[in-house]
Amino acid sequence: MIKNSLLPIFLLINLFLLNSEIHSQFNFYTGYQLIYDDNIYNNYLNTSDLINNLQIGTAYNFESEINNLQFYYEGVLGDYKTNKIKSFNSNKVGIVNTHLFSEDYNPLNIGVNYSFRNNRDEFEVYNFRQISAYINYRHSLSETNFILPGYIFLRNEYTNFSVFSNYEHKAFLKWISNFESETSLMISSEFNYKNYFDKYNFEGYANDGSFIKFHLNIAQSFSENTGGNIFLIYRKNLTDKSRYVVNDSLIYYEEEIFNDLYAFDSFDAGIGFTKIFGDDVKLSSELRYSGRFFNGLFAADLFGTELNELRKDNQFSFGLGIEYDLDRFISGFVLSATFNYIRNKSNDFYYDYSNTIFSFSIDYGF
Repeated sequence: MIKNSLLPIFLLINLFLLNSEIHSQFNFYTGYQLIYDDNIYNNYLNTSDLINNLQIGTAYNFESEINNLQFYYEGVLGDYKTNKIKSFNSNKVGIVNTHLFSEDYNPLNIGVNYSFRNNRDEFEVYNFRQISAYINYRHSLSETNFILPGYIFLRNEYTNFSVFSNYEHKAFLKWISNFESETSLMISSEFNYKNYFDKYNFEGYANDGSFIKFHLNIAQSFSENTGGNIFLIYRKNLTDKSRYVVNDSLIYYEEEIFNDLYAFDSFDAGIGFTKIFGDDVKLSSELRYSGRFFNGLFAADLFGTELNELRKDNQFSFGLGIEYDLDRFISGFVLSATFNYIRNKSNDFYYDYSNTIFSFSIDYGF
């Protein structure tokens, strides 16, 4: 089934490559990130740890004036100093083709990738495999207005927890406008549908799910090196059911695995700011509010006893980041540091928490 669905993609890529003067190019990048997280599980227990992340990526490009075909690999190794059971590795291999229908305009992207994540010890239950295929096209309506439609297919497999394995479809449409006042407007809509591998005939138990999302972003340039933006995101869940597993005295919800977006309605609002100093230093910040209103998941006390109300979360977060480009000294090197603070207020006592994260990164690529 997967092979048949991807055949038109590769035929189209081959068509674009015909009669083109091709040049090849190799790219490599690596990065190291040191993270201090005072609440790695995002719950009231406030378990802290020091995390080392190593990332490596390579890409090989076949380029022409109107086409670029890229094969790539990305790998991440995450090591937790104290909570070793949280350590993991993830890998991704993929191919993507970008074709320009006119010089510098109207790119069509078609790609497919395969990724997997391996965990340790009892966290092996969350081992993850994914096949992704996607297509998107940015069309210029004028010099300042663009539309971007696209589609993504995902096959998400939890190899040791098949009850949560699913197929996922995402379709989106974005409108982007740029004005003489150096204001840009982005409006997007998105429809998501999830269909689980395993089917069950239990009342209130989800065999599929769907939601719609609307996103508005307004960005403004205040000067050559200073800008800001405000954004609003609304997500409406079209399914009032959840998927969960009861194991002895524990209940596993998919939200605990990879933050199931199909489990709640949500509203996000925020503001961001960016300042560039010279050509080397970039400072950015963001303040965000997120409200989550769960459709089929009841709040619980610290003993796991369900309360007579659905779970509701109000989350306030603040992030600050600084990036220093060392290109004038060492080509390809970038240093960065970030600070993030999250306060999640919930009527579910287990998820009433705060979280502070510091990170320092070194990245290199050519």
